[in-house]
Amino acid sequence: MDILNLLERIEDIIEEASKFPLSNKVMIDKEEVLEVINEIRLKLPDEINRASWVAKERQRILNEAQSEADELIEKVRDQQKYLIEENEIAKQAQRYAEQLIEDAERKASDMKIGAYNYSDEILSKLQEKIHEINTIIEQNREVLKDME
Repeated sequence: MDILNLLERIEDIIEEASKFPLSNKVMIDKEEVLEVINEIRLKLPDEINRASWVAKERQRILNEAQSEADELIEKVRDQQKYLIEENEIAKQAQRYAEQLIEDAERKASDMKIGAYNYSDEILSKLQEKIHEINTIIEQNREVLKDME
């Protein structure tokens, strides 16, 4: 059961709890709620591991993009040297090779930016979920404290 399902379970426990007459207070089974909270605590490391995986995956994607870009740039430079050596088309070859290098550098930059944006989006969503979970846990703890 993932954390969001566990939090929904706590909400269900609270919603289904018996209400005190003339108040918004409810009586809940302390052990049942504490059991669910304990399960959440056990699941949190999984969420943290997922965030770590996303960060590692982001770095892998960036490294891969940089490697591909470096290879492409090296191939373009090799091609540029070869074309420059040709007398008749030396000027055209130089312009063509420079355009290829610009295109390769632009593609490399776009790939890098895309990888950063993707990683940031994933980490942002995970951060929001963790914040939501923390807020719900704090609210539920306050409810439990009010019942004491």
